[in-house]
Amino acid sequence: MVIAKGNVLNINGKNIELEYTIIKVLDYSTQVIVLVYDDLIIPNNVISFDDNGNELWKINDILEIKKPTGNVDIQKGEEGILVVHSSLGMIYKIDIHKKTLLEKHYLR
Repeated sequence: MVIAKGNVLNINGKNIELEYTIIKVLDYSTQVIVLVYDDLIIPNNVISFDDNGNELWKINDILEIKKPTGNVDIQKGEEGILVVHSSLGMIYKIDIHKKTLLEKHYLR
C-alpha cells in the first residue's frame, strides 16, 4: 500500500521523508514513481522506489541531461512505461525496469 502526504511517502509501512512536496504518485507492480516539487520546479524530481521503500533511481540517471530543468507531470503508459512531461515541453517515454529512454518528443 502506498500513501503520500506532504513530503512523506509511506510504502508498505515504511515512511520516507522527501525534501520536497509529493505532487503525484504512480504505483506500478514492482515500483512506485514519485513526482516532487514545491513553489519552484526542481531538477531531477522524478524518483523511483521499490516495494520496500528503497530508492532505485532518479530521472536524470536515465536521461543523463547535463543541465536538468525539472518535470511537471508523470503518467502511466503501457505496463512498465513511464511518460514524463518536462518543464521545457519535452515528453519522454521510459522503460522503468530496464531504465532506458524509449522515445522523446518536443512539443513546442
